[in-house]
Amino acid sequence: MCVSAYLEAAKVLDLDSAQHFALRTLDRLLAEVGHADGGLVHVLAYSDASAERREVPAVLDDYAFTVLACLDAYEATADLTYFNFARRIADAMVERFFDAVSGGFFDTATAESGAQPLGVLGTRRKPFQDSPTPAGNSVAAIALLRLHAYTNHQGYYDKAEQTLELLAGVAGRYGLFAATYGIAGVHLSRPHTQVVVIGEGAFAERLYKVAVKSFSASKAVLKLSPDQAVSQNLPPALAETIPQLPAISAGNAAAVVCSGFSCQPPIFDPEDLAKTLQDPRH
Repeated sequence: MCVSAYLEAAKVLDLDSAQHFALRTLDRLLAEVGHADGGLVHVLAYSDASAERREVPAVLDDYAFTVLACLDAYEATADLTYFNFARRIADAMVERFFDAVSGGFFDTATAESGAQPLGVLGTRRKPFQDSPTPAGNSVAAIALLRLHAYTNHQGYYDKAEQTLELLAGVAGRYGLFAATYGIAGVHLSRPHTQVVVIGEGAFAERLYKVAVKSFSASKAVLKLSPDQAVSQNLPPALAETIPQLPAISAGNAAAVVCSGFSCQPPIFDPEDLAKTLQDPRH
């Protein structure tokens, strides 16, 4: 959550130091608590330097928030490594926590053979209530929907939808404590929008600032140099469209607005981009 918050502050307030700190933090987390198969552990470090290091298995919240942090880092840097981490961790989250029978995510993984959970910790739950942090199921659904927007992988969408359907009938009773569920509902019900700014220099920076200025829960903004706007450096959904744009070969700075897996023609004027993003359809 802190990594995502610092990246958001860096984007909106143009704070390079905040982005640097967030990426250093995330890089350490991925290096020290992640496994090659996408699995995570719960504890990065103890305040007592002499404390014995133990591999405590990560819980649902650890996975869901790390996926969001990796996606935020990808959008901040256009470094596909972060996107690949997000997808690998999300796949591990589905494998370890998703209930394929009833839908939704359990808060803990299935106990390993021979493991003896302590007391009530052995009881798996499906948390939906924000108390005090955003609920694991709602965050997991948001993570899968954001991945679906970049991959067009139907499995991500279906699992997110099944998760939200579990509480659809009673979510209103939770009031403020279902706020994250409401945000997930926005991601599910509205078409995602991606604004891809391609180019370098002052004009590309103007387009980027216009793209990030207005807030939308379902909008993502990427800034790519012409060298980065190639298939091997893009998520699957964008790899099918962005490299084919004539604006790239011409070397002009441009913004491309994609929504629902289709992209509009490139926009070269910041004012035109602002008008396009104000359109209710986006």
